[in-house]
Amino acid sequence: MKITNRIRTQIFFLMPSLACAAVDTDYVMMCGQLAYPIDTAIAVDHMTLQAVEEGLGTCWIGAFDEGKVKKILGIPDEVRVVSLLPLGYPADVLRPKSRKPTAKLLAPN
Repeated sequence: MKITNRIRTQIFFLMPSLACAAVDTDYVMMCGQLAYPIDTAIAVDHMTLQAVEEGLGTCWIGAFDEGKVKKILGIPDEVRVVSLLPLGYPADVLRPKSRKPTAKLLAPN
């Protein structure tokens, strides 16, 4: 509730919900890279796409004070908070954008 109240003082003032992407950072891929930045990016991207499909508005927030978020939400020190996603119904109805046909964007190799 504290985070929601803080965000409401910004541009997300009508946001009824907030999703927090928090992960364990231990897993390392075979190539030696940490898996959590990639895995979290994929998961959050899918969440934003599904939110739009459900008629919700959202925005990936990556600029926040991780320590404050952890304290407010009771997240352990060993877990990283990667992003926050405010979720709510947009005040304005968005019209579908006209797009170029795929054939005009792709060229056969």
